[in-house]
Amino acid sequence: MTSRPKEEWRVLACLFSILFVGVADNQILSPLLPFIRAQFRASASDMGLLFTGYSFCAGLAVLIWGPLSDAFGRRQGLCLGLMIFGAGSVLSSVSANFAGLLTGRIVTGMGASMLSLNTLSYAADFFPYQNRGWAMGCIFSSYFAALILGVPLGSWISERFGWNIVFAAMAGLSLAALSGVYFLLPALSRKGGSSPARPLAKCWKQYGGFLAEKTSVGALMSSFFASAGTMGFLAFLGVWLKDSFGISGSRVGFVFLVSGIAALLASPFAGFIADRIGKRLQFILSSLFLALFLFILPGMHWGWALFAVFGAISVSAAFRQGPMEAVLTEIAPSDLRGTFVALKNSFSQLGIGLAGLLSGILFEWRSYTAVCVLGAISNLLAVGSILLTLKARKL
Repeated sequence: MTSRPKEEWRVLACLFSILFVGVADNQILSPLLPFIRAQFRASASDMGLLFTGYSFCAGLAVLIWGPLSDAFGRRQGLCLGLMIFGAGSVLSSVSANFAGLLTGRIVTGMGASMLSLNTLSYAADFFPYQNRGWAMGCIFSSYFAALILGVPLGSWISERFGWNIVFAAMAGLSLAALSGVYFLLPALSRKGGSSPARPLAKCWKQYGGFLAEKTSVGALMSSFFASAGTMGFLAFLGVWLKDSFGISGSRVGFVFLVSGIAALLASPFAGFIADRIGKRLQFILSSLFLALFLFILPGMHWGWALFAVFGAISVSAAFRQGPMEAVLTEIAPSDLRGTFVALKNSFSQLGIGLAGLLSGILFEWRSYTAVCVLGAISNLLAVGSILLTLKARKL
């Protein structure tokens, strides 16, 4: 790899930390579910609502945040998002019943939707497309850093001090990330950006324009299915491991730790490769492998083979994520990028929400096998959607 200017590394570190906070908060819920279930005596379908409520409200809120990001700037959006995220984390931490926790998760999701939107848009504005696969790979390696650090640590804390403390810690991390944005992240000029006074009706008209165009619809559906394809298996992995093998929360965290290490190391390298062999090709191949390993996972027994399969799932996801985000952020021009990324994220959250809801039902009905089959089928549909997206585009 070529040497990078110091400002690029500073931007990458800041965006990585912001996305780490948002992703760790979402991923950490899986190993907390057994403790939440025990305290509130909730069913699997009830727990699925924690993912569905978070995702649906995040998907709706981001439709407002997108045009505001184009109008006022990505940096301002990150600051506001971190403040809302922190407030939701505090509310989740002090909740005394399931309804309170669900409300806190909804507020957190609204803030997290701003983090993902503005992180993606800022990176796409800052890094040129020819190097964007590498940049997105580095930034989205935060997904796997969260598996390595956030999930095992959260499992350990929840076992010893209670799951409430985990959400309090997330509020503290959001404040630290807010300081990083304020002091380290340079403001970007809005070249040709939309006016802050642009009527909201025009924003909805632009959304309608994206929905009427074949290329952007394919992009939106690929985001929907790709997100749905990883949600269910990850959400109920901790419950499945505990119910099937009787392992403790800390050992569940160890599964995430081992598999996440390989994915974290692979993610920047995956983006570097995608910039050279083609981002679309890498997305397709990694999605096919991801579907295959999801079919295999439920039949595994506790042992090294289970770790190997889950590691392969994580590495496949790492090889897909950076190229996918690099491609999808190039669909719209820079002055409408926040608006399109908002719509894309809304579809992604819709996929996550539906997958969480269906997975809770399927887990109770047919166990974890049905959840993984749903994920595998969703990944295959993501491949079909990306082919539709890029049929007439050289991306």
